[in-house]
Amino acid sequence: MHKLFPSQADDEKIYIVVRQHWVVLLKKLVIWFIFAAALVLFRRYGLAWLPGLFEGDIGAVTQLFMQVYALFLALALFLIWLIYYLNAQIITDRRIVDIDQVGLFHHEVSELHIENIEDVTSEVSGVLGTIFNFGDVYVQTAGTVERFEFSDVPNPAAISKLILDLYDQIPPERRMHALHK
Repeated sequence: MHKLFPSQADDEKIYIVVRQHWVVLLKKLVIWFIFAAALVLFRRYGLAWLPGLFEGDIGAVTQLFMQVYALFLALALFLIWLIYYLNAQIITDRRIVDIDQVGLFHHEVSELHIENIEDVTSEVSGVLGTIFNFGDVYVQTAGTVERFEFSDVPNPAAISKLILDLYDQIPPERRMHALHK
């Protein structure tokens, strides 16, 4: 069996794996395309407008700059996709797991057991959030991580309802035991 997170039990049922809404990824890609278009326009029109930049030693430096810029563009595109894909929230029948890919070589994994939940809030704001139905889900607990935040996830009301339904399925004596820990 393939495990999505390190402490996943063999009999643990995964209900949903949530990532940021595709509109958030699209916004980042639009910014990336603006920087890529700047390089294309500079290559295409730079020689006609600034011919001195492409001659002699200055031309070699200009070529080096354009190659380094293209390398950074490729790295940025890779990082945008990597961070989008590896940031995930996993909701199982036992817990909520928040996996945050902070950088290329740094990620954090936080877990919250369903019986420790005190409050769940969903929030949709902004024009894009309202049109495309994405927003934030906040899960409140009394544990060391007081608040789990799922940022810019699709259909936050449904995710909030799923978490509350899973909480309601826990026997009351287990919920009471979690409150007295």
